[in-house]
Amino acid sequence: MISAFIGIVASPEQGDRRSKLDVSELFEHYSDMVYRIAFVRMGHPADAEDIFQEVFLRLVKHHKKLKNAEHAKAWLIRCTINCCNSFYKSGWQRKTVGLEEYAGLGELAYEHIELLDAVRALAPVHQEAIHLYYYEGYSVKEIAELLDTKENTIKSRLRRARLELRSVWSEEGDIDGA
Repeated sequence: MISAFIGIVASPEQGDRRSKLDVSELFEHYSDMVYRIAFVRMGHPADAEDIFQEVFLRLVKHHKKLKNAEHAKAWLIRCTINCCNSFYKSGWQRKTVGLEEYAGLGELAYEHIELLDAVRALAPVHQEAIHLYYYEGYSVKEIAELLDTKENTIKSRLRRARLELRSVWSEEGDIDGA
């Protein structure tokens, strides 16, 4: 499926014009990041794959508007979050009940599935902050710019998420009361 997608993306458009950013290179470089963000937000591999596909289809459509690789990365993160939010608002999502499927979790880059479950139990705004800060390596200032919020708001979200994670892990006995 992905190789077919790359073939479509990499094919030249109307007379071999080349945009500033090569979509196939962006796909190769940021596909893991997009999937991880989608999975953390969606909680199911199939839903994350749907979001993944939608994000890269939008990239194909709008890649000429992107200025540089850093702008493309920020655009992909924002687009992934927006697609996840749209998915939750859709009529299909509101009218169906999903099964708790954990097939395929072994493929994730996260070290502990228990930690992933704890992060997924957080509020969506806390999930975003934790994921962007710890897994994607963004600073508080960069996260604030990406999410169009104030730095202090991001700091508060991170602090609250850490406290909640600490209480969950302390209850389970995974940390020594730290």
